[in-house]
Amino acid sequence: MDRRRDRNIGTPLPKSPAWKKPSALAALALASVGLAGCGGWMGPTNPAEASLACPKVSIVRDLSEVTAFRAGGRDLTDLESRAALVDFAGNCDYASDGVTVNVNVYLMAERGPALRGDTAKYTYFVALAKPDDSVVSKAFFDTDVTFPAGQPRAGSREELAPKIPLPKDVNAKDWKVYLGFQLTPEQLAFNRSQMIKR
Repeated sequence: MDRRRDRNIGTPLPKSPAWKKPSALAALALASVGLAGCGGWMGPTNPAEASLACPKVSIVRDLSEVTAFRAGGRDLTDLESRAALVDFAGNCDYASDGVTVNVNVYLMAERGPALRGDTAKYTYFVALAKPDDSVVSKAFFDTDVTFPAGQPRAGSREELAPKIPLPKDVNAKDWKVYLGFQLTPEQLAFNRSQMIKR
């Protein structure tokens, strides 16, 4: 799977009173970094492939955010950083040996008072699943966000190109591409507890 990335896109998010669910954060992020015109999903890039659809891409709700506390802490003063996969855009290209899904994933992060230095590190995954939802591959990527001096929020764009091997002219429309953070059991439990409160 190919990957490229842009470090720290655009300007930071405007200040908000609380960390919001991804849909609200996505709207702020897209407005802030000027991506409103490129958000969303397009079909195949070749007009001859118009009858062939792109796989379904989605960010897994429980895994769309990550909150990192310093070791042993759970208080706001122990917060190192938090981040969200806020949106994606892209297209797909069919070839005789399968379809390549070109995905731009937008990540926004917020620094906490316990972060040492200016960089926060995260791990996210891209999983490919067949139409029956069985996962056939899962790749992990480490990424980081550097916060400019005096700015509590920053973001990055991750460019991914997973390939689904299919016979020629087979439609990939029912395949799935899942995106999410690779979380510890404690981080997953924290996410689920926050969703109950919303």
